[in-house]
Amino acid sequence: MSHDDETAQVMLARCDEPFEMLSGTYVRQRFAPHLHETYAVGVLERGAARLRYRGTDVIHRAGDVITLEPFEVHTGEPVDGAGWSYRMLYLPIELMTRFGADGVTAPMFAHSHYADADLATQMVEMHRLLETDRDVLRQASMLADTLHRLCERHADIEPRPVARVGSVPLARVREYLEVHFAHAVTLAELAALAGVSPFHLIRQFRRAYGLPPYMYLELVRINRAKDMLQQGARISDVAYLTGFSDQSHLTRRFKRVVGVPPGQYSRIYWMDSARRARLALPERRLA
Repeated sequence: MSHDDETAQVMLARCDEPFEMLSGTYVRQRFAPHLHETYAVGVLERGAARLRYRGTDVIHRAGDVITLEPFEVHTGEPVDGAGWSYRMLYLPIELMTRFGADGVTAPMFAHSHYADADLATQMVEMHRLLETDRDVLRQASMLADTLHRLCERHADIEPRPVARVGSVPLARVREYLEVHFAHAVTLAELAALAGVSPFHLIRQFRRAYGLPPYMYLELVRINRAKDMLQQGARISDVAYLTGFSDQSHLTRRFKRVVGVPPGQYSRIYWMDSARRARLALPERRLA
């Protein structure tokens, strides 16, 4: 397979609440370390991909069901020149809890993938239904059935002790990055905010959040860029407002995390907005 065979499409599904879904084939794409604020659930249909997940290298192969928990840092790259194809859903925590578990406790997955041929087939069918069918009740019904089956087979929905995520100073640094993402933040000011040396800040922040501060800041910027693109902002304006040096810089970093360039990502929300506007038009009466 050549590099020209790389394709990726992000769509917006609507089942009770909107969520993103992706269908992609990658040959040379190497996802930078990143995290999702949602569950990333799907199926690897062809080839194989290597991930760094929870500090361990894992390989997802054709037929594997993929289960990445929210806020877990991970990467993604091809195992060989053949690349990989997969279908993914990016499910808000509340939706996953309501549809897949008991409505109260968010499901947890011990592994990033499971060999489950029957479930993988069902998940592919569900993904295709979400792509093509406009019957939202049918979509939601199949989504609920599939997610419940996934959680019943592979998830732990019993409450677990919540790991402590770093100290108060580190939390203060994280909050500072969330608020001041558009500014040129320096390591010196972050270290002063935490009251530790720059070296110790980087080491402790990575231990607490899975990424060094500069990479965490970039993810914040990309997430805010997604918010702005969803509202119809121009890419050049988004680049400026989120602290990227220019539009090309935003485009390069955005694709390394999201999997598609910002222009393509923005169009799915523009098309959805146009569709909803058409549906809201009053019916014409026949003369």
